[in-house]
Amino acid sequence: MRIRARALGSVLIGASLVLAGCGGDGSEGDGGAKKITVATQPDFFGIPLYFAVQKGFLKKQGLDAKLQKYPTGVEGTEAVATGQADFTTVAGFPVVSLAARKARVKVIGHNATSAQWWGFVTDGSISKPSDLEGKTVGFQSNSTANYWFDRFVAHHGLDRSKIKVLDAKFAQLVPSFAQGKANAVIHFEPNVSKAVASRGGAKVTWWGGDDGLLPFYGYVSAGPKVYEDKDTALRVLRGLRETAAYMKANEAEVVAFAKELTGMTDDAAVRKILAQVDFSLAFDPKSIEQIQAIADYQLQRKNIKSRVDAKSLVETTWVQESDR
Repeated sequence: MRIRARALGSVLIGASLVLAGCGGDGSEGDGGAKKITVATQPDFFGIPLYFAVQKGFLKKQGLDAKLQKYPTGVEGTEAVATGQADFTTVAGFPVVSLAARKARVKVIGHNATSAQWWGFVTDGSISKPSDLEGKTVGFQSNSTANYWFDRFVAHHGLDRSKIKVLDAKFAQLVPSFAQGKANAVIHFEPNVSKAVASRGGAKVTWWGGDDGLLPFYGYVSAGPKVYEDKDTALRVLRGLRETAAYMKANEAEVVAFAKELTGMTDDAAVRKILAQVDFSLAFDPKSIEQIQAIADYQLQRKNIKSRVDAKSLVETTWVQESDR
């Protein structure tokens, strides 16, 4: 997932021009089913959203759901915030950025968790944290990667001034690492695996979940049509719960779809990444702490202008209710 803090800019300006047909307008589809639009993206965390719609798990819950594809989870969440879609899955960084701008988005659970999603890929010159001093580390600024890097440096007591930063877009990081422009890069799967394969001696030296610095949550981010209507929210969550069970029972189908979606060709590599992600519907209270930590970090760096209270962004009880 391309997770970055980004101003809504023209997206918000254009919100008033969004046609009713682009998002949920509260109307009902065939048979009285409530229409909703699901924003998704071409990465592993988008897989449950595709399956939820295409396999009919949301339809089974009385929802007339359609998919709307976006390049990344950030754009998908912005679409939710502007009424062009009704829910998606995304990381904490863009949710905080939107909340600081009073966007109408709330978290109603998470349907993906992983301690091995974000990876710190290094060349052969780095094996311990202190080795980073005097080296070049590549990551995209004002992003989850930037947040993890700063936490990592503080946690290990490193001198940040001695580490050169290569600020590059996520799409440029693997090529930069392969060309030797950086000794290490911070990225997310499947790009972590691609970075390791791009250069002899490369390895994942640290995962985001190490030391509890960045366990990853794929938050179910919902717009007002969902979060203002508990019945609709529960239908969405039940559909995602059934989707997770289906994916667990049909691994070969999930692997095949993941390859088609991401462009990966190695079954073993895809299975390895999928094994690192738990797609079960859940709500870990620690995820609220992470949202708050990200919010405080963004405020400190002046990426946002007002403090965000993580508790005001989440509905903590509906996931449990959806299991009844």
